[in-house]
Amino acid sequence: MDLIKNNATETDPKEREAALREKVPDLLGPDEHVVLGYKIGRDSYAFTNKRCIVKDRLGLSSKKTEYKSVPYSAIRGYAVETAGSMDSDVELKLYVAGVGRIEMDFVKSTDIFKLKRFLNAHVLVGDRAGKGAGATQIGVQPTKDGRTGLFDMIGDNASQIDAGKMEQALKSGSTNILLPEEKVELAFKCGRDSFCMTSHRFLKIDVQGMSGKKVEYFTVLWPTIKAFSVETAGSFFDRDSELVLFTNLPDKATNAPGMPRKSRTRIDIDFRKGRADIFAVQRFFADKILGTDTADPSGTAASMSQPGKSGNSLFSWLGDDNRMVDPASAEREFKHILQNDEHVEMAFKGRRDMLLATSKRIISVDRQGYSGKKCSFTSLPYTTITAFAVETAGSMDKDSELKLWTDFDDIYYPPKEEEDSPPPPPIPRRTYLSIDFKKDAVDLFAVHRFMSERCLRVEGKHKDADGFYTPNLRPADMPVSPDILAPTKTGAIDKLMGYLGADAKAIDPAKVNAALHGDTHLLQADEKVVLAYKNGRDTLVFSNKRILLVDVKGMSGKRIAYKSFPYRSVRGFAVESAGSFDSDSELKIWLKCYWIKGGPGNTIDQDLRKGKADIVAISNYLAEQTIGARDGKAALEEGRTGDTGSASAMMGFLKNDAVATDPKKVEQQLKSSPNILQPDEHVDACYKLGRDLCVYTTKRIIQIDRQGMTGKKVEYHSTPLRYCQAFKIQTAGGMLSEAKTKIYVDGAPDISQELSKSSSDVWGVNKILTQKILE
Repeated sequence: MDLIKNNATETDPKEREAALREKVPDLLGPDEHVVLGYKIGRDSYAFTNKRCIVKDRLGLSSKKTEYKSVPYSAIRGYAVETAGSMDSDVELKLYVAGVGRIEMDFVKSTDIFKLKRFLNAHVLVGDRAGKGAGATQIGVQPTKDGRTGLFDMIGDNASQIDAGKMEQALKSGSTNILLPEEKVELAFKCGRDSFCMTSHRFLKIDVQGMSGKKVEYFTVLWPTIKAFSVETAGSFFDRDSELVLFTNLPDKATNAPGMPRKSRTRIDIDFRKGRADIFAVQRFFADKILGTDTADPSGTAASMSQPGKSGNSLFSWLGDDNRMVDPASAEREFKHILQNDEHVEMAFKGRRDMLLATSKRIISVDRQGYSGKKCSFTSLPYTTITAFAVETAGSMDKDSELKLWTDFDDIYYPPKEEEDSPPPPPIPRRTYLSIDFKKDAVDLFAVHRFMSERCLRVEGKHKDADGFYTPNLRPADMPVSPDILAPTKTGAIDKLMGYLGADAKAIDPAKVNAALHGDTHLLQADEKVVLAYKNGRDTLVFSNKRILLVDVKGMSGKRIAYKSFPYRSVRGFAVESAGSFDSDSELKIWLKCYWIKGGPGNTIDQDLRKGKADIVAISNYLAEQTIGARDGKAALEEGRTGDTGSASAMMGFLKNDAVATDPKKVEQQLKSSPNILQPDEHVDACYKLGRDLCVYTTKRIIQIDRQGMTGKKVEYHSTPLRYCQAFKIQTAGGMLSEAKTKIYVDGAPDISQELSKSSSDVWGVNKILTQKILE
């Protein structure tokens, strides 16, 4: 019956490890061991000390077998679910970066809490557990036995309960689902359900069914929570305040009308009015996500409002356009939502709403209703902002804009108006924000300079121990200099565009650097232009900190967007040479965002003039900025893969399967013509399909795609191994079946490859990925 229902049973881990080492000697590493094992018919799950391996036998003969490897470092959240009265199974759900949701069913007798404790020990580790980030303790306002009233249960409203008692309950009995050192810091209860904020995670306990025996224990890692919002209660008929957590939990995507694209992006908690201090909850999450509040209140911030321009016209009031106001006054007004070591550095006011740019985050203040008592405060940490842009006003426009891109997918598909009507376009919600400014009341380039200071890395402090460029942003205790926020000189933009708008075929980086450091001060003081290209009226600039795209719009060319993409947001890139009949070469960059060009997407495409853009230089510079000095040592022993000969290559080409090619020859080629490898970068393995290549180096995967009759049009697509989250190996079956690999990438296209049955080393690829992704 369990086999029919696809439920797994527990097996001896030592026997499971012995079987894997005997049948597939190259699957497990030498220091890797199976700790928990489960079997379901021909398939199995193995939880090792480094990853979860899902084994899936395919086909009637079972000769074709798939091994999916999920490193614990790629897990962003997980849930276990007990069996209900009528259920025959218990469940595990893993939310894996680049993969999505993986579901596993086990027989009802399985100790699902043992599996949860195992995941606690292997997933809630180091920074992934939010260790070192304490939080402000919140006093308890207890209800009788932690119970909520009928109206609160109907309205799904939660009340605060004693955290110590909740911790004691979660650490006792057969559940015992917390780590020994884990502390419950804040807890709420609504009816039968509970929400716990511990020192290591956010935990939701969802009791289901009439009997209440079916319970889901859902863990969200603290780093997975990217932003948060609190909303105060309104008038008499509005009984509850609200907390919304925005996560980047990887889940199955949908475009169904009336549904969010990712169901787990938002976690909503309604609080019973008077039973939870919503501002204390806000401070708790500020400590957890922004960093612990460590300082006492300090002096007031410098004024940056513009005298004589702070008035609000009728048109800007009707359009709700923002104007600059004094940040010191704004800080005094909103001190109750700020940390003690946090200060307002810029502030903007619309009709009733405000936007605060502090030393740690962007705060959107939205007053609602006639009385304005209901007010929401949405916090976006600067680490969550993956790109930003400012856009000047056009000839007929009354407003300029600030645009922000975030790294969580909050896209929503509205319901159809009628059954037969076409679906309305999607809404980005918090995935992409556009803030309108009153045209003459905001110094747009001061805003741009401020965002640069807060969202770009601090030069000299941006590499980790492995050489990765990390988002080491300006510390909160390092205020933005008043010189950065000084008024921009009159006519600065016209002077800049007079240079960038010239009909030049090529741009000297030194001259562009001088122009961008001119009166507009678009670049930071320690920022310099390395490469610059022009296409029509638009300009593409590569500095040592970002990609800057100057996009000129409209007939008059007065509406100009200055888009900044920090290198920490780049997940992959491709350069394509021009073919015989092409006038342009092309550049494509994949970003850690979800909304671009007015709709869902994460790529920017740029045409570059043939003969005037060195695409190899662009590729090399992007590699240096996105990969850095990551381990350049080989993962395979010398001679493991080599050239299989022309006969095998021809058969592989005819069957559309890749065959192994000598990595030394490929490396020599890629270090000479074209020279796209880094000095310490080596080719581990290479597979050829016709004229195309898939190259596994010590730092990235390069897909080389030759196009056209002449083969002169060539695309070099690079995916850094640091963004490869999980992988799948499929062995060859009978007859014409070939081996396959699939690599799951976070923020860029997945990489799939069919390998020749007789002429490729699929386990060599497994060894590369095991060493580079697991370790």
